[in-house]
Formats: sequence, C-alpha cells, structure tokens
Amino acid sequence: MRPELRFEALCEADAAALERLADEILATAVPVSVTSGPESVSAPVRVPVPGAGDTTVVLGHAALTRCTVELAGVRGDGVRAGYDPAGAVAAAICDAECERRGPHALRVEELCRAALDARADRGRARAELVATTRLEQS
Repeated sequence: MRPELRFEALCEADAAALERLADEILATAVPVSVTSGPESVSAPVRVPVPGAGDTTVVLGHAALTRCTVELAGVRGDGVRAGYDPAGAVAAAICDAECERRGPHALRVEELCRAALDARADRGRARAELVATTRLEQS
C-alpha cells in the first residue's frame, strides 16, 4: 500500500481498532518518542472556481489533530478529524510500524483496507440513495 493511501486510511480507520492495534505495537517494547503534537490545527477546505483557471475559494476550515512519532527511529505521522489526540498518536504509531516493516505491519495494512472498504461502501450507499431519489412536479 502506498504511504499516501495508508495515511489517508488511518485518518478514517475505526478509532477503537486503531488504538487497540497501536497498544499492541507498543506492547512489543519498541522504543517510541513523540516528536510533534498531538496538536489541534485547522486546515482550509478549498474548492476550484469553475471557469476561473487555477482560482480556488475557501469554503471554511476543518478541525484536525496531528501527531508525529518515532518508532525505533522510524518516523510516523498521524492525522484524525476533529479533536482526537489519542487517535492521532495511534495513527502515527501505526504509520511508523508500516514504515519500519515491523511485526504488526500486515495488521496495520488490514486495518487500512477495512477503512477504505468502509468508505467505498458508504459511497455506494450514497450513490444508490441519489439514484433512487426522484423529483416530481406538482
């Protein structure tokens, strides 16, 4: 799995499963240090302006929590939506575990695939709902 896709999936992964897996990784007594965060930040939500070249407009800001750790000297980054310091740390630990190809790397990838599958399921359900929506004139 590409690091960008893993990073995105860890943002959306089930919080309880993510934290449980991070705890299991830490239970192996691997050295860990938090190098940044966890901290709450806001990121602008930008959308392109149709017909205006590369112009974008900011619709608002999304609240995020981010964290960076080192696991046995390997960097891992985590971001979670809203205020979720525990989730951001857990995501960073799982990211570092994959980067270092540690003993739980395959389980992290399984968690990521489950998160991406859940997102795809939500997308299909939404598409079905939109497809069955009809407007009638009175």
